[in-house]
Amino acid sequence: MAVQAVAAFDIALWDLKARRAGLPLAKLLGAHRTAVPCYNTSGGFLSLPVEQVLENADTALARGIGGIKIKVGQPDAAADLRRVETVRGHLGDGVPMMVDANQQWDRATAQRIGRTLEQFQLAWIEEPLDAYDAEGHAALAASLDTPVATGEMLTGAEEHTRLIEAGAADFVQPDAPRVGGITPFLRVMALADHKGLSLAPHFAMEVHLHLAAAYPGAAWVEHFDWLEPLFQERLELRDGRMCVPDRPGLGLSLSDRARAWTVDRCEASAG
Repeated sequence: MAVQAVAAFDIALWDLKARRAGLPLAKLLGAHRTAVPCYNTSGGFLSLPVEQVLENADTALARGIGGIKIKVGQPDAAADLRRVETVRGHLGDGVPMMVDANQQWDRATAQRIGRTLEQFQLAWIEEPLDAYDAEGHAALAASLDTPVATGEMLTGAEEHTRLIEAGAADFVQPDAPRVGGITPFLRVMALADHKGLSLAPHFAMEVHLHLAAAYPGAAWVEHFDWLEPLFQERLELRDGRMCVPDRPGLGLSLSDRARAWTVDRCEASAG
C-alpha cells in the first residue's frame, strides 16, 4: 500500500513536469510513436456468456480498438478451449487475440493447455502461472511458440528485474500505480528494452499510453474505460491504435464528477 501511495505523487509530479515543459508526457520521455496498438479486456470476462463476449468484441473493434483479450482459467479446461475456439472463429485470423489465465494454472496444466492453444495464433498467453513463479514462466516461455506475458501483479522494479533476468516473459506488463509510479516504471522499461522484450502495461491506459509510446520496442496498451468518468477528455481510438494526446502532461483534467468525489480532509480512528 505504501508503494501505491507513493505512486500517486510520482505520477502527479511527472504530469506537472510535462505540463511546465508544455509537452505531452510521451514527448517529454522521448516518444517513438504517436499512437499505440490497443486491445480490449473488459468485454471478455469469464462471468459473461460467450455470446456476450462476441458482441462486446464487435463493439470494441467498431470503436477502433485493435485486439481482443478474453479470460480463461476455468476448472474445466475443455470449456476454456471451446471459448477460445469460438471467439477466434468469430474474429477471424486477422484480429490479434490474447488470453489471460489470471494465475489459475499450475506448471503442468499451463504447459498442456499452452500447447493446445498454439493453433489459435494468439498474440500472447497472460499470467498462466503464479505471478512470482519466474522459473515456471521462463520454462513455459522457452517451450511455447506463443509469447508469454506477465508482471501486472508485481509491486516494484526489483521484482520485475528478477522476472526479466529469468527470461520469464516475452511481454512485460508492469503497472505504474502498482510499482510506485512512473520513475520505477522507467527502470523496468529500460531493462525490458535491453533484453529485447515487448511491453504491454496493465490497466490505467491514461498513464500507460504515454509510457508505451516512449518505449523503443514493440508495445501495446490495454483499453479499459473504467476510469473515464474521472476526466473531461477521452482518448482517441483510430485504426486499432490509441492516439497520444497533444495536450501537455497526461493531457487530462478532472471532471466535475471526480471533483464531487474529492474531499479536502478526512478523519481516521486508531481503534
